[in-house]
Amino acid sequence: MVTLVPRAGLQPTTAQIPAGAATHLIVEHLGDLLVRADAVLTRERFTDDTFTKTDSYRLPTQETLRDTENRVRADLARFADRFSDQTDLINRFTETIELTQAPDHGLEALGTAYRTALAAFRDGFEPTSSAARAHAIFTDDGLDVSIRIDHERYARPEQDFLAAASALIAYRRDGEDNLTIDERIAVRAAYWLLDQGVHIPGPYPIWGTSGFRDVQTYASITDPGEGHLAGTTRYPGYLHGVIVHVEHLERGVSRSREELEPYRIPSPRTVARVRLHTAEAAPTSSYIGRPLLDGTVEDSLIKTSRTFAAAASSLLSDGLAEVKFSVERLTATEAIRLLSALAREVRRDRHAQVLSAAFNINTPILDDREETIRARREVIRATTAEEIGLLGIEIAAQAGLDKVTWDGTADTYPSRCITDQLGGPLALTLVHRAHEKGLLTYFSAGFRFDNIPDAVVTAVDGIGIGGAQILRFMDKRTGNHGPFLPDNIHRILAIRDEAADSPAGRAARLLARLDRLHYEGTLTSADEPKRAALFEALRAGDLPGAERITNGLAPVLNAPADAVHPLLAWATRLLDAANPILAEQRIGASDWDQFRARIRHAADRTDLIQLADLLQQASSAQPRP
Repeated sequence: MVTLVPRAGLQPTTAQIPAGAATHLIVEHLGDLLVRADAVLTRERFTDDTFTKTDSYRLPTQETLRDTENRVRADLARFADRFSDQTDLINRFTETIELTQAPDHGLEALGTAYRTALAAFRDGFEPTSSAARAHAIFTDDGLDVSIRIDHERYARPEQDFLAAASALIAYRRDGEDNLTIDERIAVRAAYWLLDQGVHIPGPYPIWGTSGFRDVQTYASITDPGEGHLAGTTRYPGYLHGVIVHVEHLERGVSRSREELEPYRIPSPRTVARVRLHTAEAAPTSSYIGRPLLDGTVEDSLIKTSRTFAAAASSLLSDGLAEVKFSVERLTATEAIRLLSALAREVRRDRHAQVLSAAFNINTPILDDREETIRARREVIRATTAEEIGLLGIEIAAQAGLDKVTWDGTADTYPSRCITDQLGGPLALTLVHRAHEKGLLTYFSAGFRFDNIPDAVVTAVDGIGIGGAQILRFMDKRTGNHGPFLPDNIHRILAIRDEAADSPAGRAARLLARLDRLHYEGTLTSADEPKRAALFEALRAGDLPGAERITNGLAPVLNAPADAVHPLLAWATRLLDAANPILAEQRIGASDWDQFRARIRHAADRTDLIQLADLLQQASSAQPRP
């Protein structure tokens, strides 16, 4: 027997940034810190009722160094007008910006001034006395940065540095501490690598399987990005049962949905930064948008499908769990063609990274599918929330997507909550029908604190929460958004958890699990009628009846959440089933033993592609003769 000890000390992970890039890094960082300081002071000194903002979102464009300096100077002047008491921060930032234009000073002197500016920000807004786990050295030739922290190692040095920076951010988050000055510089160096196209390596969190997560209803905390960097991703308590969703939200108060899409694709640079900060603590997702149309829809399908596929592939390459597409201005047949093309073209892990289709319940859809025409002898226009919602399930399932979203935005802003628009019985029905088809589910639009329990007791997989309703200030006259309100996340999650632990929440979670087992074919034949009875009890508001069924199925409800790849977990449930299950009926008794043997063989070899093909045969989605 021998005793093994680790090598003394951690080997640092390093990156070198050229002098020109380092100068850009400094100026851009000061501009971002001004935005963060402005948000903190605005939250302290204004309320949602007194907050005003006349200027709308400004689309960033390509800048020279001089352009960036001038922009930050202008932002600094506006900041000084609003918060004239912040003299130390204003002076230190001003001195640093002025030094970037001084011909007789190099990067080393600029780096010294930059550190002084970072110290002013630290002391005023994000204090820390911790020993640094990063070290930054400015010379006139460039910036050398090293990070000393445990992390998974990668062969490519630039990816190794991103992994170290992400681990550093997680380390400070878990300790509920702020970054030191050198650590801030290291993270900005990581941003520079991201901007050069380096992808974030390593494992990433996913949505997982409905009914078999530790939290059934994820709070999809939504923001264009800065709020996530300064708020959502900074504290561990903000990330439990959360998916960090990035999309552009601001649209003003007087713009119709037809005129301006309520949600739009965020900055890809920002999405990558959010993913770096979130790391393995929670899944990250993003929105793409509604179709780009040139002339007829038929003429536009090639452009839209491949443009969206390229955007989605790029976002997913950094380890996002999901991207979302909006289905508007299309008939049902056109939507299926577009979404099916996306399911084929998007480069991703098809069994872990989710493609989602969003349907607005206030936007009618023409159902021109062949099966509809055969059954009804004409095309049908889905106009009610129920018709649109159920048709959305069919479109998403037929196109091969993984998730269906029901959105409730209209021409008014802020929006009325979607669960108020649907009502409890219909909201439950939509989620139930989608889960039966193996789809993840999601509600968005108008969520305030009081609306959260209404969604949780449907066992929906995610609820979109963000923007002016609950997580940002908003100018009531212009509709322009103000600072992110991260402290509200604790309250959101507390309300969610309380609703999930209620009798209705537990019964809904059981229904989601039973619906998933039904889809997989791993539900026992004896429990199938109980599944139907539980749905009817919940839809009718018969809580005592739902509780009786829930108590009778306690072993199903209390079974552990998935801890392995979703396909392997599905295979395990199928192979471990002792009683007759639906899959046996679907496959046929004569073929059942051979089918199970093939499942076991594929699972033992972790052949996920073959496993997916086999398991699909046992699912409720497989057509039966």
